[in-house]
Amino acid sequence: MKDLSRQKRTRYILILAIIISIPCYCLGLVILRVNRSQPAVVSPTVTLTATRTSTITRTPYVTLTPTITATITQTRTASPTPTSTSTPTFTPSPTVTASSTETLIPTETETQLPPSPTATEEVIPTETETP
Repeated sequence: MKDLSRQKRTRYILILAIIISIPCYCLGLVILRVNRSQPAVVSPTVTLTATRTSTITRTPYVTLTPTITATITQTRTASPTPTSTSTPTFTPSPTVTASSTETLIPTETETQLPPSPTATEEVIPTETETP
């Protein structure tokens, strides 16, 4: 084929393509002929069928939907920073406390007794504390 002209080479390639495609055309014609032999109109047939189906469905009251939530937390690490803190201090001054003291002073009281059948009178001293 090296010695052939460019025009002849193109002709041979086209003829080869036609020859290779002929079986595909033949197959298509055969399929069309087979399809024509079937009836053109299909008549529907009605068939009555009675069926009874009972279905019990259990439905749960609670439906749980699992969800996955991704939480990304970024934590910053702080570098040490010098800080100065002023702390006020309170120094209490001495206070004077006043106190009172009660002192009990004993006093003497004379009590007279009623007269007794005897003619003697006695005086008995008693002590009573007064606050």
